Amino acid sequence: MRNFLFGVMATITALAVYGFFQKIETTIPKKEWIIAPRFLTLQKGVTKEQAREWMEKEYLPLYRYYSGWNAELGEPTGSGKWGKSDNTAKEKGDFVLIYFFDSPRTRDHYFPPNGPWSEEIQKVLAEHKSTWDDLFGKYFIQDKYQNEEYTMFATAKK
Repeated sequence: MRNFLFGVMATITALAVYGFFQKIETTIPKKEWIIAPRFLTLQKGVTKEQAREWMEKEYLPLYRYYSGWNAELGEPTGSGKWGKSDNTAKEKGDFVLIYFFDSPRTRDHYFPPNGPWSEEIQKVLAEHKSTWDDLFGKYFIQDKYQNEEYTMFATAKK
């Protein structure tokens, strides 16, 4: 009788554990995130050092207001065709600003596909209008602004 009860309990436990893990696997959403590089070209008379300092102290802190969204600044160090670094594939500008959204849903929350930018974005822009105006008015050329976006779905490391 004792072996029978032990067998029943072991079976119930095994089924419960198996069911729990099956449920977890089916409820984990598909992992997708967005990277959005923005290539920036300096205005004449503005040095890279001036622009970098301004971006780090004035512009990038604006992105601390938003959850699920980050911005990082860098500069292009190489570009070109396969096997060549002749920098002829595409003009990359002086800096790259890369936005990271933790999901397409987050990006669509801040930038709805068929509507104006979200209220959160509009509020921060209104509060920091001079910073926003300096982006293309003082430091960078808007006509050379390159805007790209990629939906990422797989990674080599977890």
